[in-house]
Amino acid sequence: MHFTRIAVLLVALGFVHCSGSEALAQNQTDSLSPLIPLGVPFRLRIEQVEWDGDPLPTIHSAAHGLVGDRVLFVGGKTSGLHNFDCDPDENFPAKDFNRSLMVIDLATRETFSRPLSDADSVLSPAQIAALSSINTLTKEFDGQLISVGGYGIDENGDYVTFAGLRVIDIAGAIDWVLGDPAPLSDHIRFHQSPKGAPSDFFTICGGILIKNGDEYWSCLGHDFQGGYTECGPIGTTQVYTKSIRRFSLDTDLPDSPPIFIGETADPPPWARRRDLNVLPATVPEGLGAVALGGVFTLDDGVWTAPIVVDPEGGMTMRDPAARGTLRQGFNVYDSARLSFWSESRGENWFIAFGGLGYQVLWEGQLIENSSIPYSNEVLAVRYVPESDRWSQHLIGASYPTSTDSAGNVYYHGTETFTLTTVDQQNHQIDLDALTEETTIAYLYGGIIAGGQGVRNFPDTFASNQLFRVVFEPGAGCPADFDESGEVDISDLASLLETWGEVLDGIPQDLNRDRFVNSADLGALISAWGLCSE
Repeated sequence: MHFTRIAVLLVALGFVHCSGSEALAQNQTDSLSPLIPLGVPFRLRIEQVEWDGDPLPTIHSAAHGLVGDRVLFVGGKTSGLHNFDCDPDENFPAKDFNRSLMVIDLATRETFSRPLSDADSVLSPAQIAALSSINTLTKEFDGQLISVGGYGIDENGDYVTFAGLRVIDIAGAIDWVLGDPAPLSDHIRFHQSPKGAPSDFFTICGGILIKNGDEYWSCLGHDFQGGYTECGPIGTTQVYTKSIRRFSLDTDLPDSPPIFIGETADPPPWARRRDLNVLPATVPEGLGAVALGGVFTLDDGVWTAPIVVDPEGGMTMRDPAARGTLRQGFNVYDSARLSFWSESRGENWFIAFGGLGYQVLWEGQLIENSSIPYSNEVLAVRYVPESDRWSQHLIGASYPTSTDSAGNVYYHGTETFTLTTVDQQNHQIDLDALTEETTIAYLYGGIIAGGQGVRNFPDTFASNQLFRVVFEPGAGCPADFDESGEVDISDLASLLETWGEVLDGIPQDLNRDRFVNSADLGALISAWGLCSE
């Protein structure tokens, strides 16, 4: 069925709900694009890993890198979302910042940690403070962990966004955690802004660091100085970068300084974004990036129209009101994410695993809520660079359902780490090369919420949950419940017989939200006919 016919069908069935509320006007756009059920040329499955080894550490918003089967975590936070009080020391308590290096061995199921304050680290108080920060811009490449900026408490006890770049030899740092007597300082290089760059070039938090060819790009984010408080901006400053800041490094010579390449000359107002998903992408001019969603507009809403970044770091955004512009409200916050490219299809697929959104599935209905609730569902965004066509899809995958002792469902994905286990040519997964069921990534940690937050703000915690992401090629035929080879009247009858709230995993619950309703009916009708078609 053609895309536009599916979109019309979904609106008619009430799958897409636009409230027209006053809160909606705070967002970048006052309408959102249809969410298409299924319609993706692959399937993803999230499975919880049964861990029978050492206790896993709770952590989110850390710099992290994977070498072999071992994961290194640097900095980050060991508690949930920050508080919203008047006292900065209550909102970001010093005890919640991770001041150790943590290591998880996925093969032996062992965990290790060692304090940065250990005398054998041979690090200064200022260096320890910078390494203990949160929301750094981080990228692992070729055994090196590149970490920019970050928010935390400096050696003088002040809340700051740190200025600087750290280059960490992951294997060497892991060896130090495991007891190597060589100083940790042998494995870390600290750099300031490169020659020719502004002094605040590396003073960023809440952005995303990606690699494009030989360049590193610090994408968007902000510089927040001072303690966070809900009682007015007393003694604080906040400056959004609205910029792509480009530099290069010779990782074979870690002592060599970073080289300044450039930054956005005239930062546009619509790039005032942080805490978002930025992914490597194939764009019309070659290899670039796409920025999805993000917060906050000047009216405390969410950004809905994506930004395309060309190979030279230039940013463009389609007119948000124009027909065909993607207007995203689902999974708009920094989450676990993956980027695919299919040469045969000429399209990118960007995956956001849960997190937060203005638009969420709640009790089987797609709703809009200005409190930006939590989501367990997986969103797929399709971008065809040649024709500049976009669509967004709910692909029927979500985090496995689990609850606390009171029956509150846990929600995952926010600030969660993505540990990719397959090769990424040009920093994207080659969709055409995946021809059989494959574990393509692990998702670890992040912020876990004990409730969705639609009506009441839930308790949040730092997670220590580990999930695997399993890729299955082909869209399959999930609406063919009786496996007859076609979706027909018998499948429709089967769906109607299970209408209402259902247990997790019921086949008729096509979008995996634990409700069989109009959303699943729309998906079945859109798949009507022979599965081969």
